Amino acid sequence: MKQLTLLMFALFCACTTMLAQEDFANFKRYAEDNVRVKAEPQSARRVVFMGNSITDNWAAMHPQFFKDNGFVGRGIGGQTSYQMLLRFTQDVIDLKPAAVVINCGTNDIALNNHPYVEDRTFENIEAMVTLAKAHKIAVILTSVLPAEGFSWRPEVTDAPDKIEKLNARIKEYARKKHCQYVDYYSALVYGEGRQLNPQLRKDIAHPNSEGYDVMEPLVLQAIKKAL
Repeated sequence: MKQLTLLMFALFCACTTMLAQEDFANFKRYAEDNVRVKAEPQSARRVVFMGNSITDNWAAMHPQFFKDNGFVGRGIGGQTSYQMLLRFTQDVIDLKPAAVVINCGTNDIALNNHPYVEDRTFENIEAMVTLAKAHKIAVILTSVLPAEGFSWRPEVTDAPDKIEKLNARIKEYARKKHCQYVDYYSALVYGEGRQLNPQLRKDIAHPNSEGYDVMEPLVLQAIKKAL
């Protein structure tokens, strides 16, 4: 209880500073659809996928995968872990899923909204896990996908090292917290440059349809174990 109280205080502090920008977390993106989803039977919202454009594109490119399995996509392109944490209650907890799949970190490393500080990104992931567990939602943590760099941030020249380091930390945390961990990274990485496999990518940081074909059985297996 004390940990949750401190977490809520931290969230309050985050809101007062980060929401100086209008709708920093893009709450409006799924506000209307959340009303629809909450009216659906629980079988249609068994699992929420929280993430960035990688998750957003997945739901758009493979809608049947989400529909057939009772999955809800809640990815927003360009978002960092800070923004996901702010909207976690609205876009995950309030939907009352049985489980959540969390994929984040790419845009933190890509410096989308702020300097990259690994500890802070990791703390945001911890906070989302704590919130989910407090509401009896099973957690599946996933690796950051491989990327040799970011076309929109050419100044980031050490992305592969940062991705591998953060992934190792997420994997160990998942083990300690008894969460399932999905290693997309190992399935998609290619070459000495540790890039996203050219045959499985839409661009330097995003999978194509075939890339999602590789990811889907991995996450399905983890969800089955978690539930």
